[in-house]
Amino acid sequence: MTDVAGTGTVQAWVESPFQLLGALEAHAAGRLGRWLVVLPRKDVEPLVTAVAEVTRLGLPAGVTIQLPSGPPRHGGGDLAVGDAFSGEVHRLLVQHPPHRLVLLDDGRSTRRVMDALIDPDVPLVRPHVPQPPHRAILARLAKLRLRRMIAQGRVRVITALPLPERVLRAADAIGLPVEPHNFAWLRSLPGGEAGSSDQEKTIVLGTSMVANRLIKAQPYLSWIRSLADQGPVVYRAHRRENASTLSPLTNYPGITMVRGEVPAEISLRGLSNRHRLVSLPSTAVSTLRLIVPEAQIQEFAVPQEWWMPSTPDAARHHLVPDGESDSFEIPQHSSH
Repeated sequence: MTDVAGTGTVQAWVESPFQLLGALEAHAAGRLGRWLVVLPRKDVEPLVTAVAEVTRLGLPAGVTIQLPSGPPRHGGGDLAVGDAFSGEVHRLLVQHPPHRLVLLDDGRSTRRVMDALIDPDVPLVRPHVPQPPHRAILARLAKLRLRRMIAQGRVRVITALPLPERVLRAADAIGLPVEPHNFAWLRSLPGGEAGSSDQEKTIVLGTSMVANRLIKAQPYLSWIRSLADQGPVVYRAHRRENASTLSPLTNYPGITMVRGEVPAEISLRGLSNRHRLVSLPSTAVSTLRLIVPEAQIQEFAVPQEWWMPSTPDAARHHLVPDGESDSFEIPQHSSH
């Protein structure tokens, strides 16, 4: 594949704040064209907030962010997308395929995407989301299109996530280049909002797994309360969390609730070795290890008894701590 870096304009269709950051980082690293036009998906409020924040901080040179809209409706050109599981992306690939495609990060699901691209038997769908027949057919067609484009040297992957050696070898074997980045642009910006008020507290990253009915609420709430019983906690709510987890924690002694919509990679980039960050498996853990390596980051595995009976094995195997980093086991606590 001819490298699109420096050859002209690339469009990036982004559907989440993290995908937005991936596009900006890839461009700042010189890997996503001389000019980048970001197309944010409409009706995604956290994405609107993230666009406002990165604009306030100062965009990399050569970047234009358009008003939120629908996906591109014409083929050809160079396109970057973040969510290879998205129905919009699947329709785009089938109906209006780009000339060249760059796959950006969409959190740890990037690893599942890579498995789907290198293994004919892994579908291009989220493992924990049931697919109606028409979506399953569209996903199969999109995967066929992607595999054909890969064989023609028209696809690249740009990621901040560490991928297993077996995946990298398999990607190389089918002609799929994988290029890393380490959030150099974000790390070059002045520090975030983790200031002196948080320096004596534990910061907990909230999870969407309760709201998505992947894990049970009560043991999770009990664990968070036990952390607060040990000392002050700043609970940084996940944007998808709802009253089932937030209401029982809001007034619990020792917990300060923060409901900011700015991505953790931006708002917590000021963490230092005086901060302790606690989380269940999360993309933010992987990325913050790159952005603030001096912080004390603890990623805890989900206990087996926390999983909902309906959570598929594929999702349980996907939602695990990074294999190359230390992880921690959660002790059993009585409910409060």
